[in-house]
Amino acid sequence: PNRLELAKQKLLNILESSKTEAIGVILFAKSSFLLSPITEDFNSLKILINSLDTGMNFDNGTNIFSTLETAKKLLKDYSNKNLLILSDGGDKENFEKEINFAKENNIKVYVLALATQKGSAIKEENGNFLTDKNGKIVNLKLNYKIKELSLKTGGGYIEYSLDKSDINLILDDLNKKSTKE
Repeated sequence: PNRLELAKQKLLNILESSKTEAIGVILFAKSSFLLSPITEDFNSLKILINSLDTGMNFDNGTNIFSTLETAKKLLKDYSNKNLLILSDGGDKENFEKEINFAKENNIKVYVLALATQKGSAIKEENGNFLTDKNGKIVNLKLNYKIKELSLKTGGGYIEYSLDKSDINLILDDLNKKSTKE
């Protein structure tokens, strides 16, 4: 699947595996927006996630800082502030700004990495592959630098699996580190 389809599948797996949690969903690329406020109504959330168009043309890029800002607003009334990011990590070399922001706002960042070391090209709706300004096909691969963001904020990091073991491990870690509200 493409990365958005894989993220949809993983989100649905999270909803199936975390029966007692409340979850909100933020979508992001160069900017971020709230798909769902924090809710325990997983049936409605599943409908929203299933209706996401995986062919949607998001503005290319990965703005983790924007996602943290949105998460800060979303989690303002909670003492446990956990953000699970499903991403390839983008192309950023240094996440210090994001790490500092997360720490200042007591946000633990968990990362479920949705890419491989080898990488892959992105197919556009018209069937062509995404190219850079020089006409070369863009190959997106896992940016390991994002691992620092999760570990330095007290969260956790895991690379995706084709089964639900990644989801189970990250939810177990999240539950161990959080107190119930």
